[in-house]
Formats: sequence, structure tokens, C-alpha cells
Amino acid sequence: MNTNRKIIVTENFVKDKMKDYDSGHDWWHIERVRKIAHYINSEEKIADTFILEIACLLHDTADSKFANGKMELGYSEISDFLDKSGMSEIRDHIIEIISNVSFSKINKTGNLTDPVLLVLQDADKLDAIGAIGIARAFNYGGFRNNPIYIPGENTEGNSKSTIGHFYDKLLKLKDMMNTKTGLSIAFERHQVLLNFLDQFYSEWKFGMKGV
Repeated sequence: MNTNRKIIVTENFVKDKMKDYDSGHDWWHIERVRKIAHYINSEEKIADTFILEIACLLHDTADSKFANGKMELGYSEISDFLDKSGMSEIRDHIIEIISNVSFSKINKTGNLTDPVLLVLQDADKLDAIGAIGIARAFNYGGFRNNPIYIPGENTEGNSKSTIGHFYDKLLKLKDMMNTKTGLSIAFERHQVLLNFLDQFYSEWKFGMKGV
């Protein structure tokens, strides 16, 4: 199976695996991440393009938010897929990369300076900020039936509202970029978050005297 065929087969596998994900974590999220990743890599020139492509495609297929806590089963399915698709030689590498992409994973293991991982982490985080990041945050909040905003909520972690999620995660992502190119993109998208919050609070407080 040639490289192009391996990519097409992987695309089909991912589309099937993610068909029931919310629209903030669907195929179009994968498409955006792969485009961002390849742009970053075209500037940085640090990662193998084929491994980056496959890692981008597979990076969310074992997402804990949609796997009912059965991430190991998800990784097992990905491993089987890679074996059956003639990609056994990169199987362990891909699994190591995608198991370390997540913002929420605490105990990361393996080669955390892998260029593919660094590029993919930046691309995935960049899709969580800016205008699309805002749209995704509220889409997921609606999917989980979370409140839009809870006045006075403690935003130091584990917020229940979507606005709280900005402080728990989104506003932290700019300073977590691995590459110069990622950071450059993040500065602009981070400002979009700040502008949105300013406007949101202005509208929320509308008509409240002395606030």
C-alpha cells in the first residue's frame, strides 16, 4: 500500500470512529488541525511529514471525552488498524505521540521532545483558541448542557460554565506553544479570546448601575 493510499484509508477510519463526536471534535476539527500542523511544519521544518499526517488524523480517535473512560481500548483499536493497514513500523511511534497530545493528560510519558508531537500539540491547541476556539467551546458546552456563565464562579479550575472554561484552559494555551510559528499564530488568536470576554462581560452587565 503506497503512502497516499495509507492516508486515504486512515481518513476513512477516522471519519467512521468520530461520526458520533460533537461538531467541535468532528472530522472538520481533524482537517483544521492537520492544515495548521503542516503550515507550522512548513515554517519550522522539524517533523517527518508522513508521520505528522497520520498522527494528525488519529490524534482524537481515542479521546477520553467520547470513549467512556476506555481510552486503552481506543489505542488498541488504533494499533490494530495501523497493523492491518501496513503501518506496523510506525505504530508504536504514533501511539506514543497521540497519547501525549491532550492538554488534560497529567502523566505524559515517552519522548516529549518528539518534533511531530511538538507540532501536533501546537496545532491542536491553536484550534481551541481564536474565533473557532470560541465556537467550539460553546458548542461543547451546549453538548454537555453546561451553563454559559455562572457569576462569581471560581475560575481557578474545574469550572462548570463555558466562560469558566476560558480560564481553566483556553487562556493558558498561548503560553504553552512549542514552536515560534505556533506562538506567532497564538498571539492573534489569544487576543480574540480577550476581546470576546470584554464584550461578553459588557453585555452581561448591561443596565446594571454601579457595576
